[in-house]
Amino acid sequence: MKINNYNRRYWPVLIIFITLGAYNSTFGLLAVACMIAPVLTAFFKGRMWCGRFCPRGSFFDHVLARLGDRNRRIPQLLKKTWMRWIIFISLMTYMGFNLYIAEKSIYGIGAVLFKMVIITTVFGVLLGYLFAPRSWCKICPMGTLAMIAGRGAKVPLVIKSSECRLCGICARNCPLEIPVHSFRDVGIVEDPDCLKCGVCISSCPVTALKLEDKNESRGAVEIYS
Repeated sequence: MKINNYNRRYWPVLIIFITLGAYNSTFGLLAVACMIAPVLTAFFKGRMWCGRFCPRGSFFDHVLARLGDRNRRIPQLLKKTWMRWIIFISLMTYMGFNLYIAEKSIYGIGAVLFKMVIITTVFGVLLGYLFAPRSWCKICPMGTLAMIAGRGAKVPLVIKSSECRLCGICARNCPLEIPVHSFRDVGIVEDPDCLKCGVCISSCPVTALKLEDKNESRGAVEIYS
């Protein structure tokens, strides 16, 4: 089984954030960085932040992936566009309401943001344990905004059509279960949810995949023999 290796160092940041936030909710303001960064970077790199720098994504890849059934998959329901938008609207509305009624201070705002991180992380861990580790990333509100901002194949994943055998190994290893090989005739994986994590590249037996700017296959390694 292949797993993303670019973000292996970042999952402790999530643990530190939760620890600090539990001590003082003002630290919840730090969540703003992880809310803005994936959207801003998506204009230039697509969802690369989600695949390489997100602390929670790192936790899913390097902690949660080691637990439970290795063959678990993302539920089809979470792949539905309407479900993604229901989750987005619901969470944004809930956060907005809580900010409205919160104490109008740094502490009050931080407490709301910390609460949102806890809720979404717990939900994400439950989904990741019962289903695929990155199931939450299909409906993550910030990931949804990054997906929209990243449309247009920013730093596209390129398929060498003449070499691809349509074996589907890339799709089976993709953390978001994108049917990578189905884009062979197009030559570029046009799915805006691509995390640029390099897992499909390293899993391809005929090296038919690469990112446009450079070969990223070194970014994923075998975690299980």
